[in-house]
Amino acid sequence: MLTRIKKTVGEDDFSYFIRYFGLFTLIFSAMTLIIIQVMRSSLYTTVDENLKTLSQDPYSIVAIANRDQRQSGAKLNDKENDVMDVPNHDKSEPKGDVTSNTTVVLLNKKYENLTTGNGFLNLKSVTFGRKLLNKVSQLRITNSYGKKESYRAYMTDLGLSDGDESDVKYAVIMTNISQLEQTSEKNEGQIALVMICFWGISLFASLFLARLSVKPLLESMQKQKAFVENASHELRTPLAVLQNRLETLFRKPEATIMESSESIASSLDEVRNMKLLTTNLLNIARRDDGLKPEIDEIDPSFFDQTFSNFEIIAEENAKVFRGENRVDKIISSDKILLKQLMTILYDNALKYTDEDGEIGFKVQLKDKNLLIKVLDNGPGIPDEDKKRIFDRFYRVDKARTRQKGGFGLGLSLAKQIVEAFKGNIQVRDNKPRGTIFEVKLSTKTESRKRNRKEEK
Repeated sequence: MLTRIKKTVGEDDFSYFIRYFGLFTLIFSAMTLIIIQVMRSSLYTTVDENLKTLSQDPYSIVAIANRDQRQSGAKLNDKENDVMDVPNHDKSEPKGDVTSNTTVVLLNKKYENLTTGNGFLNLKSVTFGRKLLNKVSQLRITNSYGKKESYRAYMTDLGLSDGDESDVKYAVIMTNISQLEQTSEKNEGQIALVMICFWGISLFASLFLARLSVKPLLESMQKQKAFVENASHELRTPLAVLQNRLETLFRKPEATIMESSESIASSLDEVRNMKLLTTNLLNIARRDDGLKPEIDEIDPSFFDQTFSNFEIIAEENAKVFRGENRVDKIISSDKILLKQLMTILYDNALKYTDEDGEIGFKVQLKDKNLLIKVLDNGPGIPDEDKKRIFDRFYRVDKARTRQKGGFGLGLSLAKQIVEAFKGNIQVRDNKPRGTIFEVKLSTKTESRKRNRKEEK
């Protein structure tokens, strides 16, 4: 069990899981506390405001006290009767909402309770002091059934006559909030339960996000590992050849250059291959950091010059080159990357085209895009290999590619360049034989650029 725990903790996605789960826990805990705090703060707002409003109507307060006394069946002495039966009583609606949960306790000048009870509460057991005057307080009062109930209370000065005829000076207005508290506790429990459920869901969400976050890193590490292994393998072969040839030369110290020409030529070929390989590896390493095309104006003559160079190379290799430039406007693109892309596609066609073969290269503007089409009449690419030819170090015919000096990196670079231009590259068969590479690149023409400037 301990070993399993250590293995889980040591996994790559565990740290991400802890981060996400901790973040979710913090969020849901904060939400729960905030919601409960808001509920508690707003729970008694209406009750407290109603108590303060009602305290401004002394006659209604006395009327409520009389009601409670009548309901309780208590008999008032003559002095209390005179005081509580207020002449000039305004019969209009009382200020504030008066409910059956509202109770009034009358006090004399010494804050002594003058109310015997309302039939349900033992109000004589409750004591009040000056510190509660004009303040909202919360009380716990035992009812006739021995159960404690919660009340919100507000003490006010009635402002009645100060004559000796009356002892009533203050009144305590109380509203029963037991049901509110029960409802609040129930709601808080439900909120806590909902938050716990979401917290449990966040556990699985954290696992999913952790695996999702670490997946690109693992894929990148896997690609890097495969890249290093393939690069090492490609370098090992020319190094082995160089070592063998040099050992042969070392064993024949008196041999002339002519006698060792074969070994020297073979060694030079492998040195060239290693130079080409290391150059491609450096280019790929730089491209992995992300390509950022530097946009510049490209004249249509750029393609004509490039085709002239391609034609010379084709003649040297006893092959036919047919270039077709249909670009008739100045375009905005990265000249260096575009040149590299065209060179890679041309070099690939050159390698896989037999002697006396034909290579076609066509560029044109269509629907705000630059289209590049490269055709050859070589052996073609099998359907099962078309999906992998853009992978690094992948070669359709390894023996033929080794003979021609390829390493399976050119088309991978080409795809990266195309993606940097937000374009796409496709490969299909050329009839009756050969391969066609089609590239679509997003670009801007000079006319469109000028129109935008005029609009501004």
